[in-house]
Amino acid sequence: MGLNLKSRLGTALVLSAGSALFLAACGSDNSGDDDSGTAADEGPVTIEFWGWVPGLEEAVEQWNDENPNIQVDFFRMTGDDGDKIPAAIDAGTAPDVVQMSVHSLPGHIVNNRLSDLTEVAGHLEDHFTPSAWGSVVFDGTLYAIPQDSGPTGLMYRKDIFDEHGIDVPTTWDEFIEAGRELKDADPDITIAQFSPNEIGFWVQSVWQNGGSWNGIEGDAWTVNVADPESLEVAEVWQTLLDEDLVTTVEMWTPEYWAEINAGTIATVNYAAWFPVLLEDSAESTAGNWAVAPSPTFEGSDAAGDTGGSVNVIPTGTEHVEQAAAFVEWLNTSEDGLEHLINGGIFPSAVAGLEHENLLTEEEFFGGQVINEVFAEAALTVPATWVDGPTYDLIQDAFRDEFAQVANGRKTFAEALEDLHARTVADLTDMGLSVHE
Repeated sequence: MGLNLKSRLGTALVLSAGSALFLAACGSDNSGDDDSGTAADEGPVTIEFWGWVPGLEEAVEQWNDENPNIQVDFFRMTGDDGDKIPAAIDAGTAPDVVQMSVHSLPGHIVNNRLSDLTEVAGHLEDHFTPSAWGSVVFDGTLYAIPQDSGPTGLMYRKDIFDEHGIDVPTTWDEFIEAGRELKDADPDITIAQFSPNEIGFWVQSVWQNGGSWNGIEGDAWTVNVADPESLEVAEVWQTLLDEDLVTTVEMWTPEYWAEINAGTIATVNYAAWFPVLLEDSAESTAGNWAVAPSPTFEGSDAAGDTGGSVNVIPTGTEHVEQAAAFVEWLNTSEDGLEHLINGGIFPSAVAGLEHENLLTEEEFFGGQVINEVFAEAALTVPATWVDGPTYDLIQDAFRDEFAQVANGRKTFAEALEDLHARTVADLTDMGLSVHE
């Protein structure tokens, strides 16, 4: 497949967080080692695992067959089950292992809800892409094991590009120019859409450009929402919007899928988990799509990422080592990765990027092995993104501000300045120190 994993890993950036995440109100020792047993030596224990990846039942069944001393009791999360986790941890009734969004980590960390996994799982670093590992280490402490990620690729209508003789863009400058060519060739088709309700597009672009919404500096959080990396992304999208090169439509709505099916949106630059949704919702367009690497910013070959899910071990868990042993097997072993990939996720483990079950021809994309593009992208994502404790609040604020951009009441740059101020206020209201 042409991937040179070791060389790509060798050149990737490595996250170096600051030294004081625990500027938070809660700063007590949350090490999970105190009450843990020894996974290999202690008698049979049963740990409870909550997750949502399809097929986890089969993975747990295999683990239980092969590990009589560490039995796993699996609960499939649906609906609002994730919302129950914080209260369960605080009450001491949480499962031993929980799947959650990587973006949720800091909010739990500052509330002392996650076990320190550095001693029991810190040796796993080389099993994962640098960006995935960087997302679970704060202040040098490991709080989760990466499970899946969302590296980006450019899904494009090959038939439309071929019909009008437009080259597939490799940079964001070329993307804008391709949008202009497409508008001249057929004014009814736009090169992409702007969706104020889907913040993942913005996250992936800022991440691709080496930026982040938050960081850690000394004894305080930093807010980087309007930093140069974000403003460069804003410049690209302001041009696309001002020149009517993109249509504005809310993502996931019937109107959005109608445009996709009608072929009036020519590209979707998004995460590795999107192709299956595209296939399900735009069956009539089968065979017309292809996937290319995401357009890049000048001087960089980095791809973006939307983030993914992780496995955590809540504080209060009695059997940290046993839980960690199961999580390690699930996310790094050949058998565990096969279960995860067959469940439809894009793995964070490097070994998963070369797994034969991931690299299959996709009929919807004309027989292309599209995950080769996403696997290559996963190795180029900068390890610069740092989630903050107010991630959910920032997301909501972005939606509000971008709705005003869509209505022409603000520019992207103006919205980012206002978002910066709101983010500082949210962190301050939580009692956290903030470097502005």
